[in-house]
Amino acid sequence: MTLTVDNVVKDGDMYCVFPNSEDRHVATFDIDQLKDIATHGMAQGVSGFIYTRDNVAWFDENSDEIEEYLSDWYKDNMGVDDYIGMIAGDGKYSVGSVDELKNRMVWSYVELKAHEILCSVDPNY
Repeated sequence: MTLTVDNVVKDGDMYCVFPNSEDRHVATFDIDQLKDIATHGMAQGVSGFIYTRDNVAWFDENSDEIEEYLSDWYKDNMGVDDYIGMIAGDGKYSVGSVDELKNRMVWSYVELKAHEILCSVDPNY
């Protein structure tokens, strides 16, 4: 049974970060997986989000949701209007292609959603 509470979509013990996606089952994680994502980031190698081509596909399918969420998050939490610039120039390496930017945006989105879900459902987080 799928349940939506406070904008968090839960299916059994799994939480979905892309609830409107056709492939949302791939983007569902249990609490421990969400903690790993929030703690270690997507660069650790999260199934379904490893290859740039896969992340570009996630971005292309969910671009409105991703861009709106990231824009709002950077504005509300960091006071930054240029969220794309923040993601594109992460302080270490600037992006070399549009696909790399899409990859970073998907990873940023999933990391932030993991943190948001954990704050909503896990009082010990």
